[in-house]
Amino acid sequence: MKKFIGTKAFYREVFAIILPIMIQQGITTFVGLLDNIMVGQLNGDAISGVAIANQIMFIVAISYIGGLAGPGIFIAQYFGAKDENALKQAFRAKMILMVFITIIAMAALLIFKEPMIRAFAKNDAGSSGIYNEAVIRYGIDYLTIMTFSLPIFGVIQLFASTFREIKETKVPMFAGIIAVFVNFGFNAVLIFGLAGFPRLEVKGAAYATIIARVVEVAVLIYIAYKNRMIFTQDIFKHFYIEPKRFKLMVKKTLPLLTNELLWSSSTTVILFAYAQRGTSVVEAFTISSTVSNLFFIIFGALATGISVMVGNELGANQIELAKENAYKLLAFAIMMCLTFGIILAGIAPFAPHLYNVSDAVRLQATQFMWVVASLMWVFAFNAGIFFILRAGGMVIVTFLFDATFAWIVAVPLAIILSIYTSLPILLVYVLVEGVSIIKGMIGIQIVKNGKWAKNLTEHASLQ
Repeated sequence: MKKFIGTKAFYREVFAIILPIMIQQGITTFVGLLDNIMVGQLNGDAISGVAIANQIMFIVAISYIGGLAGPGIFIAQYFGAKDENALKQAFRAKMILMVFITIIAMAALLIFKEPMIRAFAKNDAGSSGIYNEAVIRYGIDYLTIMTFSLPIFGVIQLFASTFREIKETKVPMFAGIIAVFVNFGFNAVLIFGLAGFPRLEVKGAAYATIIARVVEVAVLIYIAYKNRMIFTQDIFKHFYIEPKRFKLMVKKTLPLLTNELLWSSSTTVILFAYAQRGTSVVEAFTISSTVSNLFFIIFGALATGISVMVGNELGANQIELAKENAYKLLAFAIMMCLTFGIILAGIAPFAPHLYNVSDAVRLQATQFMWVVASLMWVFAFNAGIFFILRAGGMVIVTFLFDATFAWIVAVPLAIILSIYTSLPILLVYVLVEGVSIIKGMIGIQIVKNGKWAKNLTEHASLQ
């Protein structure tokens, strides 16, 4: 058991890294839940329209994470190796990739927004018309406005991820907390037209998000330059990246970006498959996902904890220590998510009553949450494996483990069972999510062989 249990000092370091992230994400998610409830007070069509738009935006958000993760791996390891010049070059590579992703994402959303929204807006059986035009209208209104916030969102991801990679996790927490309260306040007045503001409904929710993002990016940039963080010093004065170093970072980035794009799009296609059973299923799924996300804050925190702790140790050439801590972090993730799963199962019957939806939708949302609660430890285990492998630069393996598995197994299963069978949607959901157990069994074998534990900062890696 010693292999899986750390010392008090180990857990102090873990909590020092993950607690600020959990606090930030917890507040962000809770305010997101309140925002979702506010939109839910309008009607079920508004819930579905915003949910569909957010699912599309989710692909974009994940693209930023994947696109910036390649240089981020090197920033974590260069920080551990105390190589400031190389760290700055990795940050410059991040900037270039951020601009590229922003341009591509904005163009795609502006051109294809309506067909993307329409694909998810199929009416329930027995309703007039094939598509729910109200859902489509809400979704397009929200998505159009959110598209123009992407340059701001890209800069937020650039700075926040870099702060975390150099163990300054409290800064993005502070900026995020301020932003979510700004978002909540403007949501209340802009959605419902309070305090003399116009009643903008779904558009108001989007405008509130943009205002909050402007505040968040201002705080991040101010703190970064005020405290003279290493990644801000002479970044534009000497905008240079060694060609071999840039090539290596792009080589690591492309599989990660491709993986995140394919994985996030797989979740969207799975939702599309569920949506063929009607917009009521989308409503239930949205409620379940929004509430469950309160408990998924642990995943982002653990991802950073693993990336930073294991990445820094690999960069410092402490290979065996990195391996030991990887197992301890996996065990920690499982125990945390077992606890979170129990709490989620307990509140599942009550949370859907916060929404203005039918009793049938509430029951379905509760059942979806019970499925998530029972499998949360499996999701945590798989996420831990992914970030352990990524910390060592095994980007091709993570691609096969994550996106390839999703598209070969989960997506076809969801499409076949949802569209071509009459199985109850709950059973379909259980089967599609349950295949994650198989994924975990494969992943642990990859971690055991230890080939992932590599120091990427050594000069030889740049040849």
